Amino acid sequence: EQALLHYTVDQLSAHQFQLVSVPDIVPAQVIEGCGFSTTGERNQVYKLSEPPFCLSGTAEMALAAYFAGEILPEEILPVKVMAVSRCYRAEVSGLQEERGIYRVHQFSKVEMFGVAEPGKSDQLLEEFKNIQVDLFRKLGLHFQILDMPPMELGAPAYRKYDIEAFLEGRGAYGEISSCSNCTDFQARRLGIKTASGKFAHTVNGTACAIPRMLIAILEAFQNPDGTISVPDSLQPYLTFDKITRRKAIPQTKLVKKIENPGFAA
Repeated sequence: EQALLHYTVDQLSAHQFQLVSVPDIVPAQVIEGCGFSTTGERNQVYKLSEPPFCLSGTAEMALAAYFAGEILPEEILPVKVMAVSRCYRAEVSGLQEERGIYRVHQFSKVEMFGVAEPGKSDQLLEEFKNIQVDLFRKLGLHFQILDMPPMELGAPAYRKYDIEAFLEGRGAYGEISSCSNCTDFQARRLGIKTASGKFAHTVNGTACAIPRMLIAILEAFQNPDGTISVPDSLQPYLTFDKITRRKAIPQTKLVKKIENPGFAA
């Protein structure tokens, strides 16, 4: 996990992304402003005891809030930031193929977020997609890119790409990443403008979502003897190039406690 996170951050740094620390708790109004519902039965947001606050489902929310109310000069755009964070989602699935770590309530993720001038967000979206493709190719994954149709887009997205890796254990493709162009949907709700007075455009993308990346790598690089070869791109971040089972997993047994009759409490 740590190797994947460090690898991704280093790769994004080479593309001039600035690393930003984000909180795990965000105001509900920020989540709503980003286009995600915090009420009703069909939402994935964990709400805290204090109603205005929620656990963050993605760093996109906090990164968008970082620019809320800002007026950005055109000469500094596009601005590209990234964050390593924990994500919390109240999502469940009864599908057999989504058991295990494919769909979980908490996971680590590296998120990309960008602010662009109106009319230039399509170009930034293509840059995000190309970065994702480069990240996954260097890891040696087999994947496909889906240009999602309108009926598959959420409220904020004007255009969205999904990237699916082939997961050997399922014998099928599974989503490992996506990137979206939200145009001015989020900027209007959060007050993000350019110096010319126009609402900016926002773009977001997942650079690395740990659980599904682990599935893709562990299954794609498994050897006949059960060991896992570490992809070349990750080896500089580890002290080994192969994952092996070092010892057998101990079996737990229920042991009945026998009281010592001579012991006085």
